[in-house]
Amino acid sequence: MFTQEQYYGNIEYKLYISLRKKERILSQFFFRMREGNGKSIYIIGITDTGFLFIQNLNLIIKSINNLLNIVKNYATYKIKIFTKKSYVYAIITFLNYNIVKNITFS
Repeated sequence: MFTQEQYYGNIEYKLYISLRKKERILSQFFFRMREGNGKSIYIIGITDTGFLFIQNLNLIIKSINNLLNIVKNYATYKIKIFTKKSYVYAIITFLNYNIVKNITFS
């Protein structure tokens, strides 16, 4: 349904998001935000190769909650949940045009 995820750019595919890898998720989030000059798009419920995989709405909602618990202080967001045949996925758009200026790494 989707094209394969690109290494660069502001779009991140996630099959599922757990809280066990908070630092990695946050690092990826900042990378995608920088790539999009303050805008990133997360598609949850999809493989890195672009295939829909999740059929359980509860898993999508849990992933959304986990992601928001990690990044909610860094951007505003809009969530859309979709179904395609027996699959469910979510697209979350994050915005913070000041984040690009405020991120520093040592």
